[in-house]
Amino acid sequence: MWKAALLLVLLFVAGHFAVRYLRTNPLDPVIQGGELIVDTSEHEVRFALEGPFEGTYLVAKAESEDWSDVPANASLSVVGLAETKDYLGAHPEQRVYGSVPGLQLENLAAPLALIAANRLVYGELRGLIDRYEERVRRRGKWLCLSISGEALAVRAAVSLDNGNDSTASFVRRAENTRLLLATRMRVEDCGELLTAR
Repeated sequence: MWKAALLLVLLFVAGHFAVRYLRTNPLDPVIQGGELIVDTSEHEVRFALEGPFEGTYLVAKAESEDWSDVPANASLSVVGLAETKDYLGAHPEQRVYGSVPGLQLENLAAPLALIAANRLVYGELRGLIDRYEERVRRRGKWLCLSISGEALAVRAAVSLDNGNDSTASFVRRAENTRLLLATRMRVEDCGELLTAR
């Protein structure tokens, strides 16, 4: 009996580590010759590395882009922490998804497209999306994201099927979106961050 219980515990622990650390990024990002190269479901997209980037944000929306033609693992809508604090100073109501302040903060949110640089960040990003969806369903507390990495700009895009140049289309689609290769990220409840001075 104890052997069966031990086996179940070992399988549970091994499963947790397999999901967290062995997930592979479907974009398969590669840095080569000073640019980042990813493959979407239909295109090879090349990005220029524009320099270091970091920030902490309230996550107003999070959506997976895996297995799509979007050259990112996730599309987020985020509000800078300073902007969020300023807004909440004037509107100190509920701080949960689905609340009036939450819906109003979505209007202040800016789009952020993330590509995970490694397995650990990819696991954290998948966890963020899962937690966000659960919190929205249950009207849970807001999530904040602290992130660092490299800012990106679309350099070229080519169809995997026929080799046609799609660069102009991808540049247009990314025009108002901050693109980031995430090398580190941390997800946490916003409560303490928003009350810190």
